[in-house]
Amino acid sequence: MTLQSFSIPGRTSGALVALATLTMTACVVSDDGTTSVASDTDTDPTTASASMSDTMSSADSSGSTGGATEGTDTTGTQDTATTGEQRVVECMAPGTMAWEGDVYIFRTEDMTLLDGYNTVSGDVKISEDVIDSLDFMACVTSIGGNLQVFGTSATDVAGLANIETIGGSLSISENPNLTEIYGFDALTDIGGAFIVTKNPVLTSVSGVAAVQQVHLGLNIDENPVLTSITALSNAVAIGSTCMAGNCPDLSVSYNPELTNIDGLIGLAALGGQLLVTGNPKLCISKVQSLADMLQQWVEMGEGDTTGNKEDC
Repeated sequence: MTLQSFSIPGRTSGALVALATLTMTACVVSDDGTTSVASDTDTDPTTASASMSDTMSSADSSGSTGGATEGTDTTGTQDTATTGEQRVVECMAPGTMAWEGDVYIFRTEDMTLLDGYNTVSGDVKISEDVIDSLDFMACVTSIGGNLQVFGTSATDVAGLANIETIGGSLSISENPNLTEIYGFDALTDIGGAFIVTKNPVLTSVSGVAAVQQVHLGLNIDENPVLTSITALSNAVAIGSTCMAGNCPDLSVSYNPELTNIDGLIGLAALGGQLLVTGNPKLCISKVQSLADMLQQWVEMGEGDTTGNKEDC
């Protein structure tokens, strides 16, 4: 497949370079983080809808690696409030230190590892069902690598509200109690992909309103009760060109209850394929509204929009 590159008028390419190489087709990230901080294992998924190769670095024999490079170790505390049905978690004691390396949070005692830190140079991997809240992340503002939330028992992502940049990918997958993804109001750049897959009770994906470009693709796939995607309403592009053979596809597939993709309709450019398929309640007219905005995809005819609702 030959893909045309493009530029976005009036915009620069000052995005962070992705620190992980991802192979994206139509969806799905899976990971089986261990219960011990001393080791970390990633499992490459194979599904009918997509695949992704995650090249996050593994922990060394001591588990999470890294340390302070400046400042003092001040323990951050969070102030939690509820606005409607969405919680707001504020950092009351911003950290001053930078964690060099990766952070692996698989046990309840690991949830204090980032006390006093506001930046992480590597990956942040949060996993296991003993992690029932992400509020301990409230004082983190920058992640140089990937942010992965996999298999936790958290019900929301309110604790991630103050993150401003993610150099790699943002992946939220297989969290059995997660009902909504919202917020990310401070986030301005995703250097990798934005991936939301296999969250069994997730009903909506909103927010992420300041991000203008997702550099390595968008995958929102296999969420069985997801009805609405209003996130990324100000984004203008999903990727620009293929990197090392990996193209920035837009995949919204196999979400059986999905009816609303309004957050994506303003997109003007796509570096890979448009894959909106297998959503039986999503009107084809909405899919076509999205396709009409993506002139590169329309001209090249690359992608798949089958399996959506035709009689509407």
